[in-house]
Amino acid sequence: MRKNIETKGGYWGKILRVDLTIGKVNVETFDDTFARKYLGGVGFAAKIISDGVTRNIAPLSPGNILVFATGPYQAANIASGGRWAAAARSPLTGYWGESNCGGHGGPMLKCSGFDAVVITGRAKQPVYLWIHDEKAEILDGTALWGMDTCEVVDAIREALGESRASIAAIGPAGENLVNYACIANDKHAFFGQCGIGAVMGSKNLKAIAIYGKLKPPIADPEKLKKVYRDILENKIRKADFTKENREHGMANAVVPREENALLPIKNWQQDEWPQGAKKIGAPYYTEYLKIKPWACTFCVMGCHRKITNPKFSDKVRETSGPEYETLAELGAMLLIDDLDALVNAGALCNRYGIDTIELGGILGWAFESFEKGMLTKKDTDGIELTWGNTDALLKMIEKVKNRDGFGSIVAEGIRACVQKWSSTKPYAVETYGKSLPAHDPRAFFAQTITSIASTRGACHIHGFAEAVEVGVLLPELGMDKKLGRFEWEKKGLAGAIYQDIQQFWNSLICCFFYAFSDVTLTDFVNILNAITGWDVSPEEARKIGERIVCLQHCFSLGVGLVPQEENVMPERLEIPHRGGDAAGKVPPWQKILKDYWMAKGWVAGIPKEEKLIELGLNDVARHS
Repeated sequence: MRKNIETKGGYWGKILRVDLTIGKVNVETFDDTFARKYLGGVGFAAKIISDGVTRNIAPLSPGNILVFATGPYQAANIASGGRWAAAARSPLTGYWGESNCGGHGGPMLKCSGFDAVVITGRAKQPVYLWIHDEKAEILDGTALWGMDTCEVVDAIREALGESRASIAAIGPAGENLVNYACIANDKHAFFGQCGIGAVMGSKNLKAIAIYGKLKPPIADPEKLKKVYRDILENKIRKADFTKENREHGMANAVVPREENALLPIKNWQQDEWPQGAKKIGAPYYTEYLKIKPWACTFCVMGCHRKITNPKFSDKVRETSGPEYETLAELGAMLLIDDLDALVNAGALCNRYGIDTIELGGILGWAFESFEKGMLTKKDTDGIELTWGNTDALLKMIEKVKNRDGFGSIVAEGIRACVQKWSSTKPYAVETYGKSLPAHDPRAFFAQTITSIASTRGACHIHGFAEAVEVGVLLPELGMDKKLGRFEWEKKGLAGAIYQDIQQFWNSLICCFFYAFSDVTLTDFVNILNAITGWDVSPEEARKIGERIVCLQHCFSLGVGLVPQEENVMPERLEIPHRGGDAAGKVPPWQKILKDYWMAKGWVAGIPKEEKLIELGLNDVARHS
């Protein structure tokens, strides 16, 4: 990075560096060349972490680098721009770890005068970071330690005397270094997956508080106003997805995904669960919980859910209601169709800072292992892990949060569990040691790459190629026709293209839900160019995303990833469903993976030197 600032719009050209060990902060600058190459969000994070974290720096050591980053979209008041990214070496997988989050922290960070925050070291005692109008302070957080993620928001706002401050905080799970602890933002948005919350906890960093009133630069405000207004009024507001998402949120996906076999049922074993899906999904979900939208900054959908039914306690209603992944992973995965119990379980996970996708995946393994006698009540501290057992779910949440007994093993992650009980390996549905999200690749073959070859482990938002099978296309990049769900040809190519574009989105950083509201890749690019003054094309957008994916992958290779051992379909998902909408279907994942690697310019999962040079990753090429 250069020390002079030469940015046109969308950026301050400033990265806040925080060393918690010595208690110092400083500012580093970057120019327009750096911004266009890595864009922001996970792109900035990939470059910073790759430059500073090596194989011998453990995920929970002071040397691990924790990055929070915005992109150019946070400089503008546009729907989809209310997001930010967090990344570090993952304590769950040991490889590249990232997450992105809604809420209000991303736009607020941009308005505070910084594009990103880079945190290293470990404080001697609990602290929190206060960022405001080009300033940053490390403040005593001892009194906050032990608070849940909702309590700490109120405590910090009161201490600072600023009710509008955005707070990103860990709960007890992050403090106790649960390997899949998440970070909550403003009580209703979450940096889930990969255990970024545990990294924060390992640094004795309880929270980041942000408030800013600065106006970020825009290269061409009039052009942006014209381009964005046209997209908002003629596409976003008219789209069915926008209306449905605003009314029901992602709970609206439960019933249709049960119908098309995407929903994981009974640890991915059961074919159908129609009545259960109806009991926990929309429209019953919306009517019973008396749902209201809870929007991130600038969003016109508000897919986060605010429960207003007074039968639930204030503590439950203070955080967001469960969304699709929570309903699927804690509900269908465990055959729990009691919506009250799922609401309470989701609220506990939100307040404790526990990722529900990972917890559900591990409990699916545990419930099946218990059913088949591989785990006993002696192993589980007397808890009967039986299907549909809501009491067992709630008890396990407490045990994981406290790292108590069996919960301490579960808190390590699914591979640690299998290492202790090796005979249970067939029941563990994971890649890179990370549980699969609630998207069955047997139902949509395009999910193969996101299931086994995401750079952060199994992931549904790291290349949502399922989109090409439901008609959300990228005609600018040759994905101009809907592909059949059970066709395997072109799914490796689709996986590569959608993965690259997803990381372009995750670096802008924007909410990719808007792609389902008729916003095209060209629209996203036009908004970017109006903000920055650039002339990025859809093809360059893909190249930016490809560079970021490649850099993340090379980071993981450098810390020990062996693609031919890790990019493998879980054994359970090689067994076809016997009934339901995907009966008899299994993706030929080896063929799809081979085509994916070919599309990426990789050999057996290793990027060729000429590919690295083509992407401008010359330093990586020299050290590979």
